[in-house]
Amino acid sequence: MTYLQRRFPKGHQHRYFVDTETGDAVCLCGKVRGEKKAAPGKYHALRTEYNGVYYDSKFEAQTAMSLDWRLKAKEIKGWARQFMIEIRSPHTGDLILRHKVDFRIEHNDHSFELLECKGFETRDWRITKKLIESLWLPEHLDYVYTVAK
Repeated sequence: MTYLQRRFPKGHQHRYFVDTETGDAVCLCGKVRGEKKAAPGKYHALRTEYNGVYYDSKFEAQTAMSLDWRLKAKEIKGWARQFMIEIRSPHTGDLILRHKVDFRIEHNDHSFELLECKGFETRDWRITKKLIESLWLPEHLDYVYTVAK
């Protein structure tokens, strides 16, 4: 949240400045002159750009930044975002759920960690978490599932 959004929560008059790189007139709150106001997200998460990639929330972008620092410090071997997992029935093999985990981290010992960034836990996500822990993780023993709040 920018200074103006905190100072004037109900709204403010836009004061535009020219961005030297793009030439656009931009307000301190982030609004570009002539564009519609972006609709707020369902859980009021701010879509944030980091390193040329847009993330669903500021928290997710900050997590990506910390993973880059861990990679530069050689604490981890690598990481990927939006890792898709499929949860299948152990008896029939039918597909129950497909879920994109926010990050997959590869550690130096070739083990993996699935990292989920959550600011707000929904009932649906709690069910998904239980399915991952009870059905998917026992089949993939080299993975660990972690939730960052």
